[in-house]
Amino acid sequence: MDLISLPSTTDDAILDHLSPAQLYKYARTCRSAHYTVSAYIRRRFQLHTLLARYFSADEVLAFRRLQYNTGMVISGSTALQFFDRTVYAEADLDLFVEHGLREPVAVWLVHVGYTYVPHKASAFPTLDEALLSEDVEIDRTGINVSYAEHSHHEYSAGVMVLTFEKRAPHRKVQIITSQFSPITKVLRFHSTCVMNIITHNKAYSFFPRATFEAPRRSLKVLPRGYRTAALKALEKYDARGWAVINEITRADFDGPNAAFWNGPRRVGDARCWTMRILPDIGLPDDFIENNAWSTQYTVDMQAKMSFYSLYSRTHLTASYIILPDDRLVTWIAEAMRDIADQWDPEMNIQYDEAYGSVIQRYLDMYH
Repeated sequence: MDLISLPSTTDDAILDHLSPAQLYKYARTCRSAHYTVSAYIRRRFQLHTLLARYFSADEVLAFRRLQYNTGMVISGSTALQFFDRTVYAEADLDLFVEHGLREPVAVWLVHVGYTYVPHKASAFPTLDEALLSEDVEIDRTGINVSYAEHSHHEYSAGVMVLTFEKRAPHRKVQIITSQFSPITKVLRFHSTCVMNIITHNKAYSFFPRATFEAPRRSLKVLPRGYRTAALKALEKYDARGWAVINEITRADFDGPNAAFWNGPRRVGDARCWTMRILPDIGLPDDFIENNAWSTQYTVDMQAKMSFYSLYSRTHLTASYIILPDDRLVTWIAEAMRDIADQWDPEMNIQYDEAYGSVIQRYLDMYH
């Protein structure tokens, strides 16, 4: 009897122990193996199952629609659990969203039974105060680029952490806001193993080869990975099976199999592990794949994620991160100038798709 003829539960017992690359290689051996792996992926990579700890089945569907409407992404340990096919019983659900879109997410959590729990030193003892607090004043008309690094305090430069809890059983959900794209927060994590996101219809792992292939490694990233405050988090992932490393070798960042590629990256590029979330809920793709950054290294091979932020309240539905290249900034300004000149506020037309094509052309031309 071969693997193909065994029941699906037997498939799970065997395929659970294969890494993503091993699953891919096995699926390529024959048509039957491809079918077996495809069926396994549909069964095993279930966001609804993972979120069932926090929401009912109907609430999960509503949650995914909320993701589409706000650009909210799941990240942190929950996204890692999804890709790793595991469950951390003590884990919170971390939701990342642009600061100006925090209210519908917070209101929905309260609607499904969660209670706002302020931090002891919080400046916002009630949810109303947190939602009514003024946004940081920045010019969002036209097309704007920010070159600045942003603070990591609870509420500074449009950054806030809102905690919600539910009892019996205890569950905790956190909303982490960012002044611009939520991807800015993900790329500022302490190390690479948690640089994974889940949108309303796709999941992306930014460094899958290092994160899920043996030996499992998580590369510390400047600046947060080297701060004392990050030690507890780094120890946690070390205990979960990831070797936390400070620096890498040339083989790690150069070549077709590089685990920590040196240079331009984009959400959903060939170096990501990208999975579609099932079941399909009938909503179009978002523009998350318009986000691009550069993975760079210091002379002693310490990693840093570099990017600028692009934003516009009038011309774009979301903020984006872009490669830190002044040529690209100039190109975007020129490409969008005619659009800006013709823009009519009464038409309420956004140009995210046009911007995405500019980014792709740039990557094709220069990289």
